[in-house]
Amino acid sequence: MDKATAVKFKDSGHPVWFLGIWSDLPTKARITEVRTETNIGYAHVSCIHDEECSAIGPQDVQLERLYHSKDALLTAMAEKERQYIAEIKSGIQTMEDCIRYLYDHHVARGTEYTDWSARKAVQELARERWGLELE
Repeated sequence: MDKATAVKFKDSGHPVWFLGIWSDLPTKARITEVRTETNIGYAHVSCIHDEECSAIGPQDVQLERLYHSKDALLTAMAEKERQYIAEIKSGIQTMEDCIRYLYDHHVARGTEYTDWSARKAVQELARERWGLELE
């Protein structure tokens, strides 16, 4: 979100959406202040706790991480994941590359460190290239 739009949202009280840093969930908030520090725009926001979002408290969020709607945020998240998966898949050319990738990255199911997007990329790649169905 650019600074002018953030100021408009602040003045109108229109809510914004961002991906929560700790929760990794869509978070709804109202902008209470817009500022710039070392050429980076920030919004001080107050989270909205309602039927759409359970976040609470104030925080500072970079303007580039703010979206005008939950749908816009989810679309951006999906595109970012698609690009990340494509990047992983393009870096794996052989089965040896794949095994090295599995060895060096957190793709095992069941831990809080699992990179679910990388896991999905390896699953797709194994199915497409070698006919392997990985669960």
